[in-house]
Amino acid sequence: MRWAQGYIALLLLVALLSPFIAGDRPVVIGGEALEVIIHPLIPFKSGNTALKDRRYAPPLTYASDGQLHLLGTDRLGRDVAAGLVAGTRVAVVVGLGSVALALLIGLPLGAVAGFFGNDGLRATPELVFSVLTGVLVSSAYVMASLRWVMGGLSLAVSWSCLAIVLAILCWLASRLLGRRRGRRWKRWVELPLDRVVLFLIEGWSSVPGLIILVAIIALVPRPSLGLIVTIIGLLAWPSIARFLRAELLRIRELTYISAARITGVGEWRLLWRHALPNAVSPLIVVTAFLVGSSILAEATLSFLGLGLSADQVTWGSLLQQSRSRPEAWWLAVFPGLLLTLTVLACNRLRR
Repeated sequence: MRWAQGYIALLLLVALLSPFIAGDRPVVIGGEALEVIIHPLIPFKSGNTALKDRRYAPPLTYASDGQLHLLGTDRLGRDVAAGLVAGTRVAVVVGLGSVALALLIGLPLGAVAGFFGNDGLRATPELVFSVLTGVLVSSAYVMASLRWVMGGLSLAVSWSCLAIVLAILCWLASRLLGRRRGRRWKRWVELPLDRVVLFLIEGWSSVPGLIILVAIIALVPRPSLGLIVTIIGLLAWPSIARFLRAELLRIRELTYISAARITGVGEWRLLWRHALPNAVSPLIVVTAFLVGSSILAEATLSFLGLGLSADQVTWGSLLQQSRSRPEAWWLAVFPGLLLTLTVLACNRLRR
């Protein structure tokens, strides 16, 4: 447990201080009056090629300028140690960024589904109609934006017109239903939140994540780091929502929740101030597992040649180079060891 925490802290430190660890230029800190010049520990930049020097050089090989390649070079003469530092920064951004996005989506959905169930939250029909109309119009706007990128103005206009027509039809239906039911239109209705969220979780989880990830990335000519983080995060939120839903289903039946409800504590305050904090500790277990899975997913994309651009060195791209040159063992051992230790450390935090 302690070695895992120390290893994760070391990765974060390397990602944060990567300009001071690997670079071909000194880092200047301070102003004109007082300047502090720090020379990086590894005097190479991960993206700089050295075609004049020896490619696939083994560890402890000197470059033409006398600098030492501590862990050797790759097929373009780039320093492997500098590439590992750059890959560490990419891994940390992917792991933390995708999990943050998954928490942003999965935490509120799992919380309301598990705590309120199918009959714990009520709303007026007007509120339900407003929310559904907003979701409909915003979904159509997103589709129109995508169609604008992929198909042009005509498809974007058609989707926008369809959204307006459906919104008008919903409004007319609500008016007719309100006249027919009269005063009963003002009654509160129960929201089946648990049924809806569970349907979303099951439907989203049935999609093969890796295949969808590869298919989307393959359609983009030059995928960016933000796009990869976004896609991995969108594929990871059902795990958080499912676990948090199950945990709050247990917590809402505890004695202290019933006692707080009797004293007059509101349902939303009861959820965010009393029930949800008790589910944070178990949620960290799932979050740590998702960090390792996200880093492994990005490495898989880079290994398949579908990750970031070629000038960005990652752990997966170094592993991919070892396939064409099996005798260059350092391209497989060092990034593979880092990737294995990172996943093991994240899984170790679960216990």
